[in-house]
Amino acid sequence: MAEPRTCGACTLCCKTMLIEALNKPIGQWCVHCDIGKGCKTYETRPQACRAFRCGWLQDPSMPDSLRPDRSKVILDLGPDGRLMARCDAANPTAWKKEPLYSRLKAWSRMGWARGDTVYAVAFPRVWLIAPDEDIDLGTPPADARFHISRGPDGKVTVAVLPPA
Repeated sequence: MAEPRTCGACTLCCKTMLIEALNKPIGQWCVHCDIGKGCKTYETRPQACRAFRCGWLQDPSMPDSLRPDRSKVILDLGPDGRLMARCDAANPTAWKKEPLYSRLKAWSRMGWARGDTVYAVAFPRVWLIAPDEDIDLGTPPADARFHISRGPDGKVTVAVLPPA
C-alpha cells in the first residue's frame, strides 16, 4: 500500500482558503504560513486547517503536476458537494490549463446527470464548468446559490439566487 500523500512544499491552501477562526480572508497569505515550508503554528492550528485535505492529497491517481503549488489550483468539495477548482488569484485562469482542464470537463460530464456541478473560482470571480461550455458567473456573493437549467436547445442558463 502506498504511503499517503503529504503537502510537502505546497502551502497554497494557506492563501486561497478562508480561515474564519483566524479572520484570514480568501486570497491573502495566512500570517502563520511560512510560504513553501508550512505552518509556523502547526501544533496549534485551527480545526479547519487540521481537517482540510485538498483533492490532490486525497486522490493518489492525480498526477504530481496537479499538486496545487504546481497547478496553482486547489481542488476541493465546496458547499453541497460541489467540486471547486480554487485558483490562486495571481493565476485566475490556471483552471483552464492542461491537464487540469480536461479533468474538470470530464468530472462535469460525469456528474451533470446527477446534478453535480463543477466550478472554478478565482475569488471573487466564479465560472460554472458545464459539459459543453464554461459560463462566467461574474462575482456573486460568497454565499450565493445557483439555479441551473438546460433548455430544449441544450443551452445552459444559470440564475444567481439570494442566499438561503
